[in-house]
Amino acid sequence: MRTIALTIIMILALGLLSAELMPDFRLPDINGENVELKSLLGKGPVIVDFWADYCRPCKVAMPYLQELKDKYEDLTVVLISMDAPKTQARAQNYLRGKEYDFISLFDPEKSLSKRLNVSNPPYTLILNPAGEIIYTHNGFEPGTELLYEKQIREILGLKAESEDCANDKEHCGDCSAEH
Repeated sequence: MRTIALTIIMILALGLLSAELMPDFRLPDINGENVELKSLLGKGPVIVDFWADYCRPCKVAMPYLQELKDKYEDLTVVLISMDAPKTQARAQNYLRGKEYDFISLFDPEKSLSKRLNVSNPPYTLILNPAGEIIYTHNGFEPGTELLYEKQIREILGLKAESEDCANDKEHCGDCSAEH
């Protein structure tokens, strides 16, 4: 019996140790300043969204990502452009024309995206404050942001909003549930 319990504990411990870490990187931002992964970690969850100027679903996702950023002050949202060097200016102009509160980085040689096997944007990763990749998603359509929010709330140690509504009739500031 004791052997079985120890085996289970070892399996669980190995599962915790096998969380994939985001590879370290250093990429230029929209102003040409280099940003390293370590400068993004520690505060709260981090959404890393690989995108490209030609990608319509990428652009559809951006307002939803901004809503999440506005809702959770400890959330950091990082957009990483996969645009080639000759189309990078168009991506920069697109972002400058919007009022998004994102960290915008550029990976024109696709060095980071290749290390993560990202070939088709949008590709989203959610990191915990330690830099572990806890969630990945390829593609985007409205409603996908709810999956992201669930992961964010778990990292922040918050209950699901439906639980808030069910347990606290006074809560419903953002709930769509009727009470």
